[in-house]
Amino acid sequence: MITSRGPIGWDALTTPQHHIIKETSDSLSRLLQDEFKAAGYKRVHIVDEAPKPDAVEGKLPAVSVYLYQVSLDNEGIDGHHYRELISHEGDDGEIEEFYRRRRLWVRLDYLISTWAQTPEDEQLLIGLAIRAIMENPAIGRPRLRGDSFEEDFELHVLLSTRLDEGTLARFWGNLSQPIRPAIQAWTTVPIIPTKLEPFRRVEERRLAYRDINGTGEPEYGPVGDGIARQMLDDK
Repeated sequence: MITSRGPIGWDALTTPQHHIIKETSDSLSRLLQDEFKAAGYKRVHIVDEAPKPDAVEGKLPAVSVYLYQVSLDNEGIDGHHYRELISHEGDDGEIEEFYRRRRLWVRLDYLISTWAQTPEDEQLLIGLAIRAIMENPAIGRPRLRGDSFEEDFELHVLLSTRLDEGTLARFWGNLSQPIRPAIQAWTTVPIIPTKLEPFRRVEERRLAYRDINGTGEPEYGPVGDGIARQMLDDK
């Protein structure tokens, strides 16, 4: 069960929750920007467009953080539970419960490439980008940009194994570019539905039984805790 307080859903936030994909890209770019500045590279530009010369023109040295694929995360899909129960405490202290479709986890794949005046500088930048992701495998809420993340959310960014040559060739070929050194990083984020269905718990149950040899009129038994009390009285 998920417990929340204040306005239900994301009404109280300035940014709708489905902005989480964009704000994940912004957070990853800001992480790299901060790490480059801390290492003394204060003039490095972070570019989130497709890695092409016209995107980095006049911005060298530059690092391209390109979201090239969005897919469902199979490990984050729970096929046995379609809905989740939310317990909400309003401003007046009243507890309300709702059903909501379970959050859907999506995987975001990024291709990170570097651009500079010389291949040597590009290799220095790509090495620093690898180190930045290695040393920050989990980005805490204070370093995440935007309001689409939950208060206790951590963004886990992982490096992928090498891309096969065919995939790399097709990727750079579609951009009309020669193959360049690049690293692949990925993370997963939830898309949280806003539609809520009221949920009411059973507060009392009434038992009825019928005497098949009698008049057919239903007779009612004790309700709730009365059953236990009746059993004690009989003793």
